[in-house]
Amino acid sequence: MINISEKLLQTLTKVQVVYTDVDGTFVNDGCLFCNHSGYTLQNARAIFQLLEAGVDVVMTSGREKEKLKDTARLLGFQNYIANLGIEIVYNQGEKVITHFGVDVPDHQSLKDWIRETGAVDALFRAFPNRIEFYQPWADLLRTHFLLVGELPDREAEQFILKNFPALRIINNGEVAPYHDFKKPSAYHIVPQNVGKQAAVKIDKSERKLKTANLIGIGDSQEDVSLAPEVALFFLLDDNVTRSEPNVIPVDNSDGSGFSRIVDFLVAKQLL
Repeated sequence: MINISEKLLQTLTKVQVVYTDVDGTFVNDGCLFCNHSGYTLQNARAIFQLLEAGVDVVMTSGREKEKLKDTARLLGFQNYIANLGIEIVYNQGEKVITHFGVDVPDHQSLKDWIRETGAVDALFRAFPNRIEFYQPWADLLRTHFLLVGELPDREAEQFILKNFPALRIINNGEVAPYHDFKKPSAYHIVPQNVGKQAAVKIDKSERKLKTANLIGIGDSQEDVSLAPEVALFFLLDDNVTRSEPNVIPVDNSDGSGFSRIVDFLVAKQLL
């Protein structure tokens, strides 16, 4: 059951674009056809309904664009936001807008710039045994650093802000157990004005999209940052802090929250 006041619902007209996180949103443990108890077609059916209605499903992910392209081709998606907003991709790669957040010439030089700040090494020293590189993906990322662990998020954010104000650390959501971490999250270290919200702003400007035609779906604090850019944002994790009035919590205890959102949109004739 999704409860939205009539006043809030009126801010959304026909849905044209859905900005959605991937893992923990329409994919569970890397599987489109899985929920938390077995196999299901619920989320796959929901994606089919969106595509059939002509809705642009835009993945917003920490993955690189090459990884997202494979998923996009399989699912019929055209546009996606990669590397936590560093890359905005159109028509599966025909056009790519890069947003490094600092004045560097290319992807590798951005990673070098972050390395030279000393922020990563300092974070390891400040939070011993709480964080490590998230392999093998950390080595594959060209643009920034990907970590995994169990950090006190607020303390880590304040540490980076105080000591490295040109950077930010982003908790992009919980991931599968990793080494000694039982409930770890994936963390990205990127320039201060890089992120999913910044990328959506660029996409809205580039395609002249109207907020009233946009929704967001996700399960992390970084995902919730999209809320000011869309009419409604559907949050699939109750543990995530939210302050924007258009953030709507949705039960995802069985891993089928994404399909509940689409069923709601269909029932309200918003597709």
